[in-house]
Amino acid sequence: MKIGIYCGLANNMYLFAHALAAQGEDVCFIRDRDDRYPMSQPIWEDIAFTLPYDEVPRAIFWPWSRWTQLESQLKWDAPKWLYDPLSEPGGKAIVSPLRTQGVLDSAVLKWYARASHRAPVVRKMQSCDALFVSGIEGSLLANASGRPFVIYPYGSDLMIAAGLLRPKLYRARPRLKHSLVRRQLVSAYANAICIGSHEPTALAADFFGAEHFFRRQKIAHIPMPFTARRRGSRGDRRYFLEQLLSELGCKVPSSEYVGFVPSRVDFHWKGQDRLLYALARLHTEQKASNVHLIFSGWGEDFDRARQFVRENSLGERVTFLDCALSKPLLYRFYLSADFVVDQFIVGMCGTSALEAMACGAPLITWINENVERPWGAPPVLQARTTDNIFFVLRQLGSGRIDLEERGRALQEWLSQNYNPATVARELMRLFNEG
Repeated sequence: MKIGIYCGLANNMYLFAHALAAQGEDVCFIRDRDDRYPMSQPIWEDIAFTLPYDEVPRAIFWPWSRWTQLESQLKWDAPKWLYDPLSEPGGKAIVSPLRTQGVLDSAVLKWYARASHRAPVVRKMQSCDALFVSGIEGSLLANASGRPFVIYPYGSDLMIAAGLLRPKLYRARPRLKHSLVRRQLVSAYANAICIGSHEPTALAADFFGAEHFFRRQKIAHIPMPFTARRRGSRGDRRYFLEQLLSELGCKVPSSEYVGFVPSRVDFHWKGQDRLLYALARLHTEQKASNVHLIFSGWGEDFDRARQFVRENSLGERVTFLDCALSKPLLYRFYLSADFVVDQFIVGMCGTSALEAMACGAPLITWINENVERPWGAPPVLQARTTDNIFFVLRQLGSGRIDLEERGRALQEWLSQNYNPATVARELMRLFNEG
């Protein structure tokens, strides 16, 4: 069975393609040439390089030729199972959706799928036996292809389908476009074999409020594939951290415990403002605090975070990288930092959290333990409020938390539940039964 995989966002689908191919499955990863975000390019997953802070937002507007040039410079070779829609002319695609809601919806879907940059995608999808997709475009094109498919939402696509994300549209044309997209998404979700998520409730948590929409869907729990990586001794880790920071032109912290914050700096969705307030409180109470944080250099609130650090004299407690790091460099930080800090808002594990677990890194984050998980909640260092975070940092800095044991427990939990072989078996079972 040939499995077509599509969507570039955060390279999540690319991870699945790698995992399935490694398990001997016949996969075709269709490159998403509609997503120009740097972190959505396959090279970001495969090659070690940095993107300067100021260049991250500009890279969204790069022409594809510039990405091709960078891929050549960095000697990136596309996997043999990757298909690039730019390698073929646009032309037309025969749209044959499984089911439509009427003449208007059928006409809209055909118009959408026949756009020049989407037609090769649909044609390639139709050469596959089944599809595994994410995002708005992936869901709509899979529905247009006539092939059986599983949708793996990334967030906003699901919220639009559920009617929860309604941007303020004051003009008639944007309102109409949003309405038509939502209708097509609802149709795609209804036609899918199932909706997959590595969180048992997908996004039907209190924060999102999508319970009403999910009652009408068939949900499958599909973990993301991650392979455990060898974590060195504490002495080795500090040596590797010093080497890595030196390569990036950064001063090596003198603190005993160094934490890494890999996600974009976004106070609304990640809650790093709570982390900074907690660190400032710790600094006030313990001038000789031995906890240091390294932040990845990008995000909407990056400048606000740097200003907060300056205003609260936290320069000796915080390092801001001046660049965004591709995945190989992120993994080096996961493997060398004493602990990792993720989000405090959504109550579930994102990609960064799972990457850290794969490296055996202790993780400070908030997991909603009220959500029933078949395999139980991961043994993270739970924190949600500024007070919670402060307490964990104080306990950590005083040596009252066994970080080595915490890291081993997390890695074991991940290996048991997110093993690539298990993921491949579950996906193939869904396709065979669907």
